Amino acid sequence: MNRTLSVNGLTQDAASVFVSMMGIINGRCTVTWQNTDPQQADVLLVAAHDPLRGDSLRSGKPCILVYPSSANAPNARFTLSQPFRALQMIKVLEDVARALPH
Repeated sequence: MNRTLSVNGLTQDAASVFVSMMGIINGRCTVTWQNTDPQQADVLLVAAHDPLRGDSLRSGKPCILVYPSSANAPNARFTLSQPFRALQMIKVLEDVARALPH
């Protein structure tokens, strides 16, 4: 099954790393993930510190909040610490995929 995800509010380097790692872990998940624009995305990946994240949270789409590993995890259903770790990414993407309608 293919699903789409949009990366929002991360630095260019962090977004690039996430998208590259997403390509690496595809094939190791039950879902194949593709990067797309926010309007078309099934899931939004949002920086926890992004002042516009409220718009993403109100979109009705599942949001993965990205936070620095030196900080406490935000109070959200799906979170991912940065720097990204492959197994952690796989777990959160699998959790999000199970929460999406089929």
